[in-house]
Amino acid sequence: MSSADKPVDPQLSQQVVDKKADAPMISGDQNSVEGTVTNGGIVIQGSGARVEIVQNFITQSSPSDSNNLAAPNALEEISIQYFEPETIYISSGAFWMGSEAGGEIPNHETPQHQVSLVAYRFGKYPVTNNQYEEFVNQTGRQVASSMGWNGQRVPSGKENYPVAGVTWYDALAYCQWLGERTERKYSLPNEAQWEKACRGENRNYYPWGNEFDPERCNHGRMDIAPVGAFPAQNEYGCFDLVGNIRQWTCTLWGEKRIAPDLKFAYPWTDDRRNDINASRQVRRVVRGSSMKDDIISLRCSFRSGQAPDDPGLPGARHGFRVVLSI
Repeated sequence: MSSADKPVDPQLSQQVVDKKADAPMISGDQNSVEGTVTNGGIVIQGSGARVEIVQNFITQSSPSDSNNLAAPNALEEISIQYFEPETIYISSGAFWMGSEAGGEIPNHETPQHQVSLVAYRFGKYPVTNNQYEEFVNQTGRQVASSMGWNGQRVPSGKENYPVAGVTWYDALAYCQWLGERTERKYSLPNEAQWEKACRGENRNYYPWGNEFDPERCNHGRMDIAPVGAFPAQNEYGCFDLVGNIRQWTCTLWGEKRIAPDLKFAYPWTDDRRNDINASRQVRRVVRGSSMKDDIISLRCSFRSGQAPDDPGLPGARHGFRVVLSI
């Protein structure tokens, strides 16, 4: 992405310092990896994704435990640097986006329609505090009070929690930094990518099926949970899609919070609704839900719009995932 394509954001102009950690710590999720790199080796505790250390790089592959169904064969495995979020391969093809009209379904979720996407990789978990701190340390990005950090540092014990309380501009800046640091095409997901990764190629109401299951997500609880604290939620093996935190996408909503203007209504089309240079007055689509949102917000098709400089309310903070173009 050229500098001309980036939105006006003073913090994005800060210099990115690319340096290797002297002794990188691999802080995995509860269902994945915990360990310390020492002289090229790694001590691993826990279960989940296979991890190998090769000169400060991690090789990730899809887990085979009972919480994760079969993943696609192609492009399952990539090498990532220690600070990169783990991603899941999402195959190309069509899926059902949106909701059928009726009941409590809002008009802006209708009509349900098929959308075809090329293959991509999608964040297995929301970006964590630990991953976001690497970005903060290297760019000097300001940490807002809404994030609950100790100044520019993550509170002890919260490293593996999803970063929460960030604006859309914070999330965008992280993705742009990550792309520059790794020379890969990282971005925020658009809402079609997010919904396909959540729903898969069926018409499930929730990521895991059509019946609500309180054991599959952080809902109705008092605080945010670490990433991976609940079972994988769908056929791809993604965690924390609904419940816990709301998640930014790059997609435009419109200038009104309740009803988007017709320009960005369904059916989904390629009509510049993913323009990252739009006015600060234009809201962005938020997907997922927090632990305090209503059950209806746990649906795969649930969408809302928030001002891009809004970090969310206490108990309903905004976080994000990454997409890697392939």
